Amino acid sequence: MNHKLEHLSKSERELVLNAPLLVSALISGADGEFHTDEIKKAVKIIHIKSYSETRDVSGVYKALEAHSEETIESLIDALPESTLERNDVLINLLKGLNAIFPQLEPSFAHDLYESLKELAYYVSVAGNSGIGFQNDMEKELVKLPFLQEPILD
Repeated sequence: MNHKLEHLSKSERELVLNAPLLVSALISGADGEFHTDEIKKAVKIIHIKSYSETRDVSGVYKALEAHSEETIESLIDALPESTLERNDVLINLLKGLNAIFPQLEPSFAHDLYESLKELAYYVSVAGNSGIGFQNDMEKELVKLPFLQEPILD
């Protein structure tokens, strides 16, 4: 996986590697509160994805796995308390992936994009027993509409 990102700047690499945490924070806080069960589910999903994703994308999750719970909690603590402001911060950070995707191998970029969307979905259903979305905001955000799907050659 490192060879897939080595040509990126340090900040671009960090964004790619932190994207699962940013997505997890965005979706778990979309209803205005962060719920422990959603955070724990996100950490569990990151762990599962560290070995279940395609080989290259799994490296993104492996880089996070050892410290994911502490890192996501630190991220949440650093975010604004207002749901709207928090969502704006996270969305704007994640939008940075749109400029990075074209710099990546098309299949890796597409797999990463799909993996992040899947992560968003699983985190969204963690806090409500898998029966629908918490609210309309979460229902919209789980689609990650601010990310542009990378084009496969």
